[in-house]
Amino acid sequence: MTYEPQGPFRSPIVGDLNLPPDDAVDARSAPLDPEQQVPMLIELNVLYPGGLLAVREAFYALWTRYATTVGGWWPADATATSPVQPPVPDGLALIAPKLYQCVLSRAALRDLVQADRRPTDLAHGPPTIFRVWPDYTLHPQIDRSASTVKANAAWRSYDARGRGIVWAVIDSGIDARHPHFSQLELAAAGQGREPLPGLTSQLHRDFSFLVNPDDPQQPALQEPLTDGNGHGTHVAGIIAGGTPEGMTPRVAQSTDPADGGYVQRAHVNRLSGMAPDCELVSIKVMRQNRQGTWVTSSSAVIRALTYLRTEVNVDPGLLRVHGVNMSLGSPWRPDQYAAGQSPLCQAVNQLVASGVVVVVSAGNVGARTTATDSLNTSAVMGSITEPAHAEDCIAVGSTHRDAPHTFGVTWTSSKGPTLDGRMKPDVVAPGEWIASAASGAIRATAGLDPADGSLLPADWLTYAELSGTSMAAPHVCGVIAAFLSARPEFIGRPRQVKRLLTDSATDLGREPYAQGAGLVDLMRMLANV
Repeated sequence: MTYEPQGPFRSPIVGDLNLPPDDAVDARSAPLDPEQQVPMLIELNVLYPGGLLAVREAFYALWTRYATTVGGWWPADATATSPVQPPVPDGLALIAPKLYQCVLSRAALRDLVQADRRPTDLAHGPPTIFRVWPDYTLHPQIDRSASTVKANAAWRSYDARGRGIVWAVIDSGIDARHPHFSQLELAAAGQGREPLPGLTSQLHRDFSFLVNPDDPQQPALQEPLTDGNGHGTHVAGIIAGGTPEGMTPRVAQSTDPADGGYVQRAHVNRLSGMAPDCELVSIKVMRQNRQGTWVTSSSAVIRALTYLRTEVNVDPGLLRVHGVNMSLGSPWRPDQYAAGQSPLCQAVNQLVASGVVVVVSAGNVGARTTATDSLNTSAVMGSITEPAHAEDCIAVGSTHRDAPHTFGVTWTSSKGPTLDGRMKPDVVAPGEWIASAASGAIRATAGLDPADGSLLPADWLTYAELSGTSMAAPHVCGVIAAFLSARPEFIGRPRQVKRLLTDSATDLGREPYAQGAGLVDLMRMLANV
């Protein structure tokens, strides 16, 4: 039920909160109880006469009057009190200037909003509540994909958590302030208190100035531990880090239809990367162009690879960075150079030759639909993007998060062979509906930023879903980082690691040029050596 206010104000209730309606029947349980307590966010009407302080006072009066009936609970936020504003009543938590968190039943929410729309003996005026939002609870999907590649089993059986391993993420940067990384050296570096010595001390770099260098509107910033786009942060969260103990995550609503012939795995309580204790190095190579699109260039990526090979890993016998993730790619012109022989591919192969594992997303152009017939969709063979066709890298295609045997290879995942006839991708890993750390534009697009545009609180733990081979590649990075932490004798031997990875993969019964050797399996990889 939705109560329609007068004028320009609106407040979707219950059904529009992406919460099940009271009379909905879940297939596995009884009808939902209208008295069930549900976390939610109340957004105040900032157009209220008198402004923010006035609407707060009116809303507080409403809340206090109905506090016994709404049944809300939450400790009052004493820090929100000031001489010019009343204290926040019990049952409310001030989240942002116009946002309050509370826990109400569906029935109580209806009563509260109805009272706000139809005041009786309260002072007449416009409504104080503009909109009610769901305070999304975490339904972790990375925990499901950890089971898919058997990372969780390897944590328990081999303590293979990535401890002592360092992985570089060549992307849009990593938001070091995100609490998902709070237990890593990355967090300290983001706060300007980098541990010396540390595994990643002073290694983070920003090479994004090499993208569109002729554009005078693009400043040459040096901010590797920020991420305006969010892609690099999302990728990094799949590799390492985890939900801190005692923190409540906020996750965007899932877009997974979850209605296609398989039984979903149960959620677990903590969302984690594949190698939670692996340390991360942020190498920023992306920036926005004039059209607002985040892009990089071969120059920036090659410079990053060269930096790792010549300035970081000075001695191949004493590696500081053990692996690299590149969830990026581009179409390429075969008439300009043979497959896998571009300057960028050469830089990839050179880094592998120096002892570093390089993992690259295969691309998302594995299918084509004709413009005139949306039903005429065909697989595109030989669609591996640059630089995933580099011979020595590990090119990764995508499969379903927790039902790879049912759905096989993601239809958009780029397919081999390379145009000179080599097998690619090498393996596949989960890449559909993967939830990970949300920052920058990804966080904003997911609706997880404060509604008033204010700065995020330090404990704003946000997660959102993305799909694609960009998400599959870091799964493989985490698997290898976990493997190396349990089998350190393979550090510096990337070709043997690649062979072990492919030899232990699970055949999904699909075309090899789509699945490569199959689905990565960390437990089998560890057991085979």
